[in-house]
Amino acid sequence: MFNLMALFGKISHPHQMLSYMCDREAGRLNADNYLDYLHLNPNKQKMSMAETLSMECYTLTYLANIIAKRDGCSKIFLADGKRRSLQQIIRMQGRKPAAVFISAMSANFPAAVAVATVLNHGQIPVIIGGIHISTSPEDVTLYLRRHAPHPELIAQVTGPADGQNISQIIRDLEAGSLKESYHGKNSLEDGIWGAENVVPMAPLKFERLKRIPVIGNVIARKVRVNVAAPYLGCPNNCRFCSISTLPRGQRTFAVRDPSDFVSELKAFQKGGARSQNRFIFLLPDNLLLGGRKLEAMLDRIIDQNLNIRFAAQISIDVADNTPLLRKLRQAGATHFFIGFESLDARNLAYIGKHIVRDIDDKKQTAADYYRKQLKKIHDFGITVHGSFIFGLPYDHFNSLGDNTGIDVANFCIENHIGLQPCSFTDLPGSINHRESQKTGEYLYGRHGTLDYLVGLSVADLSETNRKPFPSLKNSPLLVPFMAYLAIQKVGAATTAIKNGCYSMSKAFLHPTGKGSRSLLNCLEDGVWAFAMQLSVSQYKDHADLITYSRNGVEGTFQRLYRMEQNREVRQMLAEAMAPFCE
Repeated sequence: MFNLMALFGKISHPHQMLSYMCDREAGRLNADNYLDYLHLNPNKQKMSMAETLSMECYTLTYLANIIAKRDGCSKIFLADGKRRSLQQIIRMQGRKPAAVFISAMSANFPAAVAVATVLNHGQIPVIIGGIHISTSPEDVTLYLRRHAPHPELIAQVTGPADGQNISQIIRDLEAGSLKESYHGKNSLEDGIWGAENVVPMAPLKFERLKRIPVIGNVIARKVRVNVAAPYLGCPNNCRFCSISTLPRGQRTFAVRDPSDFVSELKAFQKGGARSQNRFIFLLPDNLLLGGRKLEAMLDRIIDQNLNIRFAAQISIDVADNTPLLRKLRQAGATHFFIGFESLDARNLAYIGKHIVRDIDDKKQTAADYYRKQLKKIHDFGITVHGSFIFGLPYDHFNSLGDNTGIDVANFCIENHIGLQPCSFTDLPGSINHRESQKTGEYLYGRHGTLDYLVGLSVADLSETNRKPFPSLKNSPLLVPFMAYLAIQKVGAATTAIKNGCYSMSKAFLHPTGKGSRSLLNCLEDGVWAFAMQLSVSQYKDHADLITYSRNGVEGTFQRLYRMEQNREVRQMLAEAMAPFCE
């Protein structure tokens, strides 16, 4: 993922984007020198929030394993451009790969276009898929095929890269007859893990936790985040979500057999349970969607005494199901990521949160409702990390000390939870995105233009890409700045340590396992709870990395302050912006 906003309004050809990324004249790219163009300037790269939390991309791992299962002879190399690059792999192997598979979210789609262009000049087949390709399938032709010397070597996959799809692609590659597009249906299958011909990358580390004295360095060295998916898919049709644009057949809820899933968890620990393989992040957007399948999965984990701790995304409704909470904790639930979105019920109604009815029925404020639900979860020893959206219609920014960001920060601190700050973003393919394109509310170009392609680099929730509401003075700067103010307070080392101590005491008193009260088990649960509070504080580091200008690349705040049209906003933030514009 790259920070490309320096190119907004300044390019007339996609190759200029490649020139910017690799600091070479793309017009000179050819079949003889293509490898040189695969070295991209790391100073212009942009870190994702998932990467900040040291979470591996499960899509890449799953894709590599499903390819390996269908082609047991070839080595399948994983690459992310940082720990391992395509240039390094090709030079190390001394020959071109049979094909390169690329998975793209919207924010890294421009980088995917640039890399695929280079590979195409080297006459290397590229199969590109991912959520952006599925929600905006025409973009591969618009931004890649039209500018590639060998368009017949470019294929796109819409929907999942299932086994049937991959088998057909491998056959077509062997026959030299790659199709333009492939369409998948099954997002998750049993038995797709543990292939021996997959060459993994070095594990991600919590490097930035070293800023926290003593304990931060220990966690950075000892803890790893392993990622697994018991089921995927979503039946909902939320306005702000890209999934809403996919055909029903391509977003069907897919569930693995509990025995297959638990076998994968065991495979993480085949050499014994250690801190590097004990923590699992479960990928479903909402763990509660699993229903009885979730219960069966938890029962199997408990019955087999798996020594794991896990984090998962889940809705606040889980607090109303005490038996399920108890079972989740017994199975190893350590941390929940919960989408709170806003403390204003009017904002929750605007984005379609179903809990609004429950809040109204109980005649509570959203903050009071969340506070009571959080207490129930904390009483089971489970830590919480709240996702909030900044830039909704009823947010406010009256001053540096009176704004929605400060309100959210105070709520998080008072209730001992971490914070994931997100700017209100129109994700390509979502209902909101289609509407803002029609009305002209989208900030960074019409779909099909090069400004649109460049502007995708901010579709990572780090800043808004749509015209903000009047309550925020229609200022694109105020939205991410509110988020920044919030995470600076919540992500401070002192706050993280205080929250860690609170969570550690709760976890110690309510251990995982079958009611185990052994001192060792209780101590381990306390340590994991403390570690989770420190790890989620890394969102502060992520905010600093993207907001400040560095290495000659203009940061978010310097750019947005330079572009700010509202005189009142410029005056109000003049002093606060000074450190970002030096």
